[in-house]
Amino acid sequence: MISGSPPRYPVESRRRKEQGTVELTLVLGLDGKVETISVAHSSGFARLDQAALDAVRRWRWAPTLRDGSPVKVRGTVEIPFVLSNV
Repeated sequence: MISGSPPRYPVESRRRKEQGTVELTLVLGLDGKVETISVAHSSGFARLDQAALDAVRRWRWAPTLRDGSPVKVRGTVEIPFVLSNV
C-alpha cells in the first residue's frame, strides 16, 4: 500500500460500544486503485461496515507487476474496530 488512512470509528458506534472486524474483498486495477469492493464478512454493524468500505475505497497500492506488466489483483482486507475503554 502506498497511501491510505485508517477508517474513522463512527461516533454512534462508539456510543453504542459496537465492535467487530470487517472483512472486505477487493479488486485492484492496473493502476493500484480499488476497482471493486464488497463486504465478505460483516462486523455485525452496518455503520462499521460502511466506515471500512469508505476508507479502503480511497486506499492506493503500487501496481502489481507480472512479467513487467501491471495486472489486476483480487485480495482481502480485514479492518478491526476495537474500543479500548469498554
